[in-house]
Amino acid sequence: MEKLDLLAYLGANDQPDALEAALSLDVAYPTVAMALLRLLRQGLVARYRDPDRGLYWYELSEKGEARLDYLAGAEDGD
Repeated sequence: MEKLDLLAYLGANDQPDALEAALSLDVAYPTVAMALLRLLRQGLVARYRDPDRGLYWYELSEKGEARLDYLAGAEDGD
């Protein structure tokens, strides 16, 4: 899984948690959880706690959206 994969997943899905991302990307949960933590520390995602489920869910920040656009453009050869 590359950064672009996770950013694209977050951009396309509404309020996913780490387990949903791991299952969708077919990656081990600890791998996704650590990647999400790195993205959080880089300011590329925001994390919110769902009090009903006791889980955190994630969404792209403005900086994350810009990084996704940049990485997707670089991959397309733009």
